[in-house]
Amino acid sequence: MRASLLILALLFALPAWAQAPCVGLVLGGGGARGAAHIGVLKVLERERVPICAIAGTSMGSIVGGLYAAGYSPEDIEHILAGIDWRDVLNDDPPRGDFPMRRKIDTLRYLLDFKPGFRDGAIQFPRGAIQGQKLLLLLRRLTLHTWRTNDFDQLKIPFRAVATDIVRGEQVVFDRGDLALAIRASMSVPAAFQPIKVDGRLLVDGGIVNNVPVDVAKAMGADRLIVVDVGAPLLGEGDLNSPFAISMQMLDILMKQRTAAVMADLGSEDIKIQPDLGDISSAAFDRSFAAIAPGERAAELRLSELRQLAIPESDYAAWREQQRKAELDPVLVDFLDVVRTRSATAGYVERELAGFEGRPLDVERFDSRIGHAYGQGNYERIAWRPVEREGRSGIEVTPVDKGWGPNYLGFGLQISDNFEGRNSYQLGFEYTMTGINRYGGEWRSRLEFGEITGLRSEFFQPAGERGQYYVLPYLEYRAFDQPVLGGSSVASQYRLRRSLLGLEFGYEPDRNWRFYGALAHGRGTGSLAIGDDVLFPDFEEDLGEFRLGFLRDTLDDADFPTSGSRGELRLIAKRELLGSDVEGEIATLVWDKALARGKNRVLFGARLHSTWNSPGIFDAFAPIGGFLNLSGYNERELIGLHSALLRTVWYRRLGDEGQLFSVPAYIGASIETGSVATERDELFDGAALIHAGSLFLGLDSPFGPIFLGYGRANSGAASAYLNFGTPLRPTP
Repeated sequence: MRASLLILALLFALPAWAQAPCVGLVLGGGGARGAAHIGVLKVLERERVPICAIAGTSMGSIVGGLYAAGYSPEDIEHILAGIDWRDVLNDDPPRGDFPMRRKIDTLRYLLDFKPGFRDGAIQFPRGAIQGQKLLLLLRRLTLHTWRTNDFDQLKIPFRAVATDIVRGEQVVFDRGDLALAIRASMSVPAAFQPIKVDGRLLVDGGIVNNVPVDVAKAMGADRLIVVDVGAPLLGEGDLNSPFAISMQMLDILMKQRTAAVMADLGSEDIKIQPDLGDISSAAFDRSFAAIAPGERAAELRLSELRQLAIPESDYAAWREQQRKAELDPVLVDFLDVVRTRSATAGYVERELAGFEGRPLDVERFDSRIGHAYGQGNYERIAWRPVEREGRSGIEVTPVDKGWGPNYLGFGLQISDNFEGRNSYQLGFEYTMTGINRYGGEWRSRLEFGEITGLRSEFFQPAGERGQYYVLPYLEYRAFDQPVLGGSSVASQYRLRRSLLGLEFGYEPDRNWRFYGALAHGRGTGSLAIGDDVLFPDFEEDLGEFRLGFLRDTLDDADFPTSGSRGELRLIAKRELLGSDVEGEIATLVWDKALARGKNRVLFGARLHSTWNSPGIFDAFAPIGGFLNLSGYNERELIGLHSALLRTVWYRRLGDEGQLFSVPAYIGASIETGSVATERDELFDGAALIHAGSLFLGLDSPFGPIFLGYGRANSGAASAYLNFGTPLRPTP
């Protein structure tokens, strides 16, 4: 009797929220439409409905996981408003954070997409987006839970649902790494790369359980609030590709299962299905607009929700204990880079040196992670705090691309003046990465077209931070050089050069490079067409030393909006190095980008000069072509000295806020320059050529495309169709 009275006394002493039925919240998947969950949470809090269990799939796992971790609906709304989805869904860091080697690569005409090559077959990534930045974002948002391994010990017990794509089974995360569980739950097939957790290859949980009612019931929920934000099926007009048909088939199966689950809910369970109109699952740039419909849909169930409400004072007490605790900065006693999933873990370890022995600066750490990722060889670089033997530290896991470690590159550059003069450049590249743990790679490139060439090089970074490098290379180039006679081409020479060289350099940070090189080889020139107006056929031994520096902070290689790029290169031909001639060559290239609104301006300069008798190769700097004295053909003007100044204006067309789009531009240029055989003639007013152009530009997935018209004051005029960046690297 006394025991019964004691139990009753304890029950009456418990707050109302502890005595109320356990209300489980089920948040379904739906991509960007899942932001409607935030609106539902706002109504639940306003109506004082305590939640004792949350189960979520995909976007529902993000919102549900953050709420379970102690964020308020307003916190989550604020987080959503601050996310730049265009950046988060682009795995690469900004171009300004690329290593210098990759910055130089962006100026060439090769496509950014590089399939892998392994075991005699071409390999492709399993998803368009690897989710690198998304995982880093989730890590920052859930960092305060890093010591909570059991999801029942979160502020609200939580489950995330994923799918084992190999076995076709549901995987329910009830413990482990919260950020990784959420990331696995939202790995939409084809869009996001599947992620391997505990040996299982996982994708979006919506495939097997988009509205995980059974999971919430298994957590002990007595009553359920179920939110379904699934997208409607596509209409006939939108089923216009094999991919659309395949995704429709998947959506049909998901909707059939969801409909069955919703129909099987009990009479006391509450169904909420927001009317989200034309907001698609992929419209993350419009996700914020889904919050209000979620709020309105929950308000349609107010009478049912209020039956679950508890007194205001009790709800305040519940909410207070559910609030997110502030995180003390993690003291990094050690930093451990896992080596089992990357052949170049040493490169990452070297990049992250210097964080031990101090509180973790998350923003700086993520920036260094991004810089290492920007090398281009990793599927992801994940990190998490860990505790070992009473010491706290950081465990970093670099994962090499699953479709590597060898990659193929392809490129195409076309120039056509619509008057019978056209040129093309076709390139194939093969890169072998992971040669050693410090990032060594071997790259070979074969080119056809205006320039025929073969280059094979081995790049090896060195030093504590990889700030030094050596690069032995072998190169062959052959190309036709037109020579004007009056106003028309009088002759054309075929020039060939073979070089064996060794380059070495120092990069104090990602924006600077100082380099030198020794090279020896042989060159030949022969008249192919026309009159012998420039030089007779010749052979020449080449021996040279190169010295240069490069600074590059441009944010984009195709249509930049900020930053600058400058390179100064000096070449000395010396008999001591095996050269038949002695002379010096200097080349300066500079570009500066500015933007205001949709308007961009690119200022540029090219200067080239020679001293003494440096021979034929490298001595001439051809000018001509689109944005390089427009109106003339490619490489049409040559001289021992040359200068080019230009201002290029371009304006973005359409809505810049669209997440998935192909940006288009209109633009114009003003250019002035000249070529001369004597340096003092270079800036002679009578020798200067003034030119300009009008163009349309398209920043396509295959690189920039320009359609334009140029004219010079000499009367030279030409229409252009150009593929390739207007920012050309120094050859």
